[in-house]
Amino acid sequence: MNGSDLTPYLERPLTAPDEDSAAGAAAGPRDPAAALPLAEADRLLDPAPMAVETGWWVLDDGTAQVAARTPMPGVSPEMVDWWFDWHPREAIRYRIWHPVAHFDNSLEEPDHPGAKPHWGAVHHPVEDVGVGVVHARICFQDPSSLGMSDGSLGAEHVGTVLAAEVGDDRRHMRHSLMFHVFLREDHGLVLRSRFWLGAAIRPYGPAGPMLGGLLNRPAVRRRALPAAAPKALARHCVEEYANLAALLPELYGRFSADPS
Repeated sequence: MNGSDLTPYLERPLTAPDEDSAAGAAAGPRDPAAALPLAEADRLLDPAPMAVETGWWVLDDGTAQVAARTPMPGVSPEMVDWWFDWHPREAIRYRIWHPVAHFDNSLEEPDHPGAKPHWGAVHHPVEDVGVGVVHARICFQDPSSLGMSDGSLGAEHVGTVLAAEVGDDRRHMRHSLMFHVFLREDHGLVLRSRFWLGAAIRPYGPAGPMLGGLLNRPAVRRRALPAAAPKALARHCVEEYANLAALLPELYGRFSADPS
């Protein structure tokens, strides 16, 4: 396909998040007691309402947490899995997702095929979620390797799950973990996103595990994490996924049969 086929999507106004999601992202920090420990990540797979579905926290250990809930009517799990393999292959595909905040992306394909096409893939997005331009590094993995149970994709109400380590290409540093859990609903999916910011700091490379033990301390996390980042990320997350929900059925219908 020709990238110019996507140029008109850059001119479309962003689809606004629903009122509950927008209000939750805009609110102040939440009660730390309602934050979700990483060891309880499986709770994201349970469709029962959580204490906070959209919001953000700054915690005593120097980490921050971001939660976002985004309805995605008309979207299927197959569309989501296709999107995360398709969009990083050409920068304009990433840009149309959020034309205001997304600038570039590239892909390192998995060394070995996994059950999902994005397992083992590394994305290199360039974006500004509201705290300056970031050259990110997102390493997608089997959710069980990052703390979810082995059967995380087996439940009937779970459509698909994205799990990743997030880092910074310029600083050569991993720093956070994220999960995007897509739950089935009658007319599509609802996305439950959760980020543990600053919870996994370590340099890339063979010395990473050893240095990570020195860096994962409250004082280091507080210095490394911009104060505005949790709220900005909450807002950006509900914006980009509300917009993707509006675009994805059309994009999948037009381009999913094209292997390029």
